[in-house]
Amino acid sequence: MTRRAALQGITIASAAGVGAALLAACGGSGAISAGISSAAVTPSTTATRGTATSAAPTTAQTAATTASAVSTISSMGTSAASAAANGTGKGLTLTYISPDNQGRHDAESAIFADFTKANPGISVEILSGGTSWDTTKVKFLANFASGQPVNLYESGFGFWVDVQAAIMEYSSLMARDKLAPKDIFLPPALDAWTDDAGKLWALPVVGLSQDALAYNQDLFDAAGLPYPPIDPNDASWTMEHFLESAQQLTKPDQLQFGFGGTVGGFDGGGMTRGTFFGQGPWDATTQKAQMDQPGQVQGLQFFKDLRDKYKVQPNAAQKTAIGAKGDIFTSGKIGMQVIYGYVPKQTFRWGLAALPHNGSQNVSGRQAATPLMGTKTAYSEQTWTLLKWLMVPANAARFPLSAQYAVSPVVGASAISEQAYQESVGVDPKAFELMAAHSHASAWAMSKQVGYPSIRDWLTKNFTAFDQGQQSASDWGKEATAYINANLLKP
Repeated sequence: MTRRAALQGITIASAAGVGAALLAACGGSGAISAGISSAAVTPSTTATRGTATSAAPTTAQTAATTASAVSTISSMGTSAASAAANGTGKGLTLTYISPDNQGRHDAESAIFADFTKANPGISVEILSGGTSWDTTKVKFLANFASGQPVNLYESGFGFWVDVQAAIMEYSSLMARDKLAPKDIFLPPALDAWTDDAGKLWALPVVGLSQDALAYNQDLFDAAGLPYPPIDPNDASWTMEHFLESAQQLTKPDQLQFGFGGTVGGFDGGGMTRGTFFGQGPWDATTQKAQMDQPGQVQGLQFFKDLRDKYKVQPNAAQKTAIGAKGDIFTSGKIGMQVIYGYVPKQTFRWGLAALPHNGSQNVSGRQAATPLMGTKTAYSEQTWTLLKWLMVPANAARFPLSAQYAVSPVVGASAISEQAYQESVGVDPKAFELMAAHSHASAWAMSKQVGYPSIRDWLTKNFTAFDQGQQSASDWGKEATAYINANLLKP
């Protein structure tokens, strides 16, 4: 399915209003403002549209498509790069692909329509990637395999090495146009898409999926508990304090629980759990896994004990009995839950706070800066024109809500996107921004390595033994560390 950008404008608040479910699923910059026009945000009514459905691809389908695409990419050599300067920019249409869910394309259409107003002669056609990142990646790779790559795509895959030969690299373009990446993007978001050689392969303008703690104010008031702090540096908000609060909020006979069970936006193999105890799963300096280190082992055991020992989170039967639609926090029966996106307005009062932590500094949770990636085509210069326009804070501020985020990785844009989040959801999202200065990217830079996809899949699959009590936290940490060290850096 294809569609042209048709909407003439959209308010940030109306774009945010399309999102109704918690994602299951990241001052101005003078350096970039000169020479790049910024269209004004004009109010309009958001058109309603159906949600596209698409069957999730099988592992075999994904592997076959990837193999074909990578073969095509590998054979491209420098021909695509040399062709990039040949576009005329007169009346051309750039193609763009992203998931088609939760109103994303309506918001994107309005943004791209305003780009065309500011840059006559360049329009953007949105291609549907289906309803998930898996279907989007399969369609994106299929376009490569057919010899007709899209010009631009939104990447929620967290990985780019497999297509690196065919995508645009931005460090040289920014240097050419006298733009400083560090003046434009927040450091953690920028680092997530910069390789070990210092080359930038994606621009994180879409938004920041950032973990923070949602808490039910009504349940805290009923229990006589103070609200969790919003400051990530608050030394009193420890894991022990978190457990004590969860215990006091738990009333199983009333199907009320202190914790909903979500550790973060990504926790494959338990990788995020150690961050609450100051320990990441990977050390990028030594290039060694850290899953067997004390903080990681402590985190693994702590979150398992919340469910199995302290019983402050609902089991499968209790979740069914609660009957929540979407994230269980929206039932009003959960005291605290780690979230990383939208929650619709609720009938109960709730807020957002910092994640708890033990250790000298708070590195709890994870973040994922969702970027746009351009491909090497005859119109790469026009793609770069679009990307520069999107890096202007006033334009970048509109993109987070297309993906249901509150925080923009673009310096100076978050104040606008956070205000829109608050107007739509009814809750101040400041905690997302504050935690963004502390949390590391998902998997702590492992995604920059060629073996990461297989590592991620192996960790997720084999975590079951520990999670079901067949393996100790220490043994799982040792096994995971050994496997990562043996396979992550393999070509």
